[in-house]
Amino acid sequence: MAWEFAMTKAGPPKCNIVEPDAAADFEKRGIERLRYRGMRITRPRTMVLRVLGETRRPLGAYQIRDRVRERGGSIDVVSVYRILAALEDVGLAHRVGGTDGCVACTASRSGPHPAEYLICADCGCVEEVPIPQPALAEIGMAASRLGFQGRSTRIEVVGVCSHCR
Repeated sequence: MAWEFAMTKAGPPKCNIVEPDAAADFEKRGIERLRYRGMRITRPRTMVLRVLGETRRPLGAYQIRDRVRERGGSIDVVSVYRILAALEDVGLAHRVGGTDGCVACTASRSGPHPAEYLICADCGCVEEVPIPQPALAEIGMAASRLGFQGRSTRIEVVGVCSHCR
């Protein structure tokens, strides 16, 4: 299910604003991780990293493409999907199922990892928090009892962020 979030004439809610230094740090960290993994650093990849790093709101491929184009870049949606898949593989982006979009990974870990996403139903911001080890163990045991072998764990909690309350 895709949600439409409130937008005021003043722009996005303050909780969706990422400080320029934090956005630049995410882009730099992303480029370093891609290089470490032996991946080429292309202009389209850099532009997608930049777009993801500048918001806490999940973005779909079309939204990312539009933001890249607004900045004078050139990219097609198929390329955005491929880049997002690569960024997910190396743990730089996460797909947030409830919003059908991707967000920049804020964890310091490299590669895919279990996470919990706190999604604001009012403004759309997403906060990534680690899932405590005891909770992961409990989820794994419950899955095992049902004969299910999990590949990854993510939890999405929808509510209202402190800025919107």
